Amino acid sequence: MSKVIRYEMQWDAETHALAERAAAASGQGSIKAYVTQLVRQHAPEVLHAHQSIELSNARFDAFCQACDQSWTLSAKLRAAARTLDDEGLDVHGES
Repeated sequence: MSKVIRYEMQWDAETHALAERAAAASGQGSIKAYVTQLVRQHAPEVLHAHQSIELSNARFDAFCQACDQSWTLSAKLRAAARTLDDEGLDVHGES
């Protein structure tokens, strides 16, 4: 069983009235039920869009080629990596 978390939303009167009308029109008994339905329906799509990257074959090939290239690290980047190392972060690469 999921833990229920109480959360109170505060809206301006116009937004609240709009939500009430939309909830009633969609057959939901309350704004809470309507918002819950919207979150369950749309959140997976939003999360999927932000968790995955779709590339054409040409762009993927260009990405792989860029990853395979040898890069020369600038003095500023090396100094930043040393600072992170000194702060206890594990930074791999040339120092």
